[in-house]
Amino acid sequence: SSGINAEYGVMFQRFGDLVRKLWNPRNFRSHISPHEMLQAVVLCSKKRFQFTKQGDPIPFLSWLLNSLHYTLTGSKIKKTSVVFDTFQGEMKVHSRKVAAAGERAVGVEYQTTTTTTPFLYLMLDLPASPLFTEDGDHNIIPQVPIYKLLEKYNNVAEIEYKTYDATFLKRFEVTKLPRYLVLSIKRFKENRFFVEKNPTIVNFPISFDMAEYLEPNVAAQYKSTEYNLMSNICHDGPAVGGTYSAHLHLASARQWFDVQDLHVTKLQPQMITLSESYIQIYERADLAVESKL
Repeated sequence: SSGINAEYGVMFQRFGDLVRKLWNPRNFRSHISPHEMLQAVVLCSKKRFQFTKQGDPIPFLSWLLNSLHYTLTGSKIKKTSVVFDTFQGEMKVHSRKVAAAGERAVGVEYQTTTTTTPFLYLMLDLPASPLFTEDGDHNIIPQVPIYKLLEKYNNVAEIEYKTYDATFLKRFEVTKLPRYLVLSIKRFKENRFFVEKNPTIVNFPISFDMAEYLEPNVAAQYKSTEYNLMSNICHDGPAVGGTYSAHLHLASARQWFDVQDLHVTKLQPQMITLSESYIQIYERADLAVESKL
């Protein structure tokens, strides 16, 4: 309806105003208020996202990118926009049904099916926390390298998914790299009674190459398949009542900053990898080279 379109239009305009103020080299004030943008978000999302209540940033990021795309194109169907050109990648999902115990995997329903789907971020699944620990191990936090989590998308690993009446094995094959890659580490598990947080530390480098997770013909399409970390959003504390903060890289100063609300402090790069990372945003290396030319 026209009312809904108007709400999206206001949010889009407020977002544009905020970005222009942030990047205006002649801005008189040293600080910028996002209040008008936040008010537009509350209105446009029907109070799903509120600045008076802390929420999960990954649903908000997905909603914001899709909303900006919708406002630019006027449609949710497959159309291009600067938003999707910047953040959207593509993958093939190969799925096959698993026969139940005592059944034979015969018939069309057990054949592998392949679908192509776009993505705005890749979800990385953490290994389950151990149910029991040895004496003296209570304070030891599990660790896992990010390369292990990215193996989910190497077109080899089969991940089990269960529905109420069937089990499927799926392989994920990335076929198109986005200009900016967003990774979301699945830390929270929610049921009807409580929210559980997985505290596993993910070991990651500031730069990494996606080539080993791509088919050779896909990797050959790009000048570079290497990505450099730009932002790292982490969650500290318990699942309910914890706090979010962001590590941001200012390329022109070659300096990392820790940002939490109004508090901004300089950060050493080696401290970033010690955080409970939740969302990471990477820039493809060839884009950084182009921006310097």
